[in-house]
Amino acid sequence: MSADLSLVYTVSAVLLCAGLLLIGRVVWSATAGFDAEHQLTEADNPAVGTALFGYLGGLVIVFAALLATEGAANDDPYGLAWDLGEMLIYGLLAIALLRISGVVNDKAILYKFSNTKEIVDDRNVGTGAVLGGSYLASGLIIAGALGGRVDLDLLGPDATRLDVLTHEIGIALAFYAIGQVALVIFGVLYQLMQPHDVHAAIADDYVKDGVHHGGNAAAGLAFGGNLVALGLIMWGGARHDFSSWGDSLMSLGIATAIGLALLPLWRIVVDKVMLARADLGKEIFEDRNVNAALLETATVMGLAAVVALLV
Repeated sequence: MSADLSLVYTVSAVLLCAGLLLIGRVVWSATAGFDAEHQLTEADNPAVGTALFGYLGGLVIVFAALLATEGAANDDPYGLAWDLGEMLIYGLLAIALLRISGVVNDKAILYKFSNTKEIVDDRNVGTGAVLGGSYLASGLIIAGALGGRVDLDLLGPDATRLDVLTHEIGIALAFYAIGQVALVIFGVLYQLMQPHDVHAAIADDYVKDGVHHGGNAAAGLAFGGNLVALGLIMWGGARHDFSSWGDSLMSLGIATAIGLALLPLWRIVVDKVMLARADLGKEIFEDRNVNAALLETATVMGLAAVVALLV
């Protein structure tokens, strides 16, 4: 009987995640502020596809965290059904929060221009990469908040599953809000550490070999990759089981502080050591060298992964 229940749960979880991805896709398109279907298909707009990749990737990260969390026993039909209900609620919450992240990116991270104009009219892959990076970073933070366990005993002797659900939603909302503030602060620090105007580099169009290009894809890719790296470090601080608000917020705060301090400095190491024969900033912001941007992204992501597993 337990094997049959396990199979039913597995199939149900897969179908539920697939359905939530479809809902997320529909919600993203309906709230994008432009004809997303046309841009993705008839217009073949890579900037829109890059942004959507980040959004759906953020959702997948959240779903993976939920599936990895210890659930009910295979012989507990009520517990398995409750787990599926929680996954539905948390999935819908993630869909809504990631859409808010897009607004935060437009208004507070890439605030010097309209993200929609850059992505749709100028087909600016750099802007799409920053937007996608903010989605992935936000998904990591939400995943960390929901991936930890909350013990019923911590909430009192009369606590129920509903109390745990409410508490976990509160944790997710609090960590998500802290994460958005951290991403905005990091955006400011990233600009301060650069000798170039990051926003101008991402937004300014140029003509090369007679072909018009919308913005600097390399600059956006490097910036977006750094946002994901910060989100990964914050995931490390948020992923622990909940013991108290004080301990959990301290863990997240320490991880966030490390990320905000370490990632901008690590870029200097990349510039001086891994790309010693060239200037990383010049390669990315002036020469629009995607190879240099990928190198920066890979190295900050590698550092972030190590830090995330240690904090």
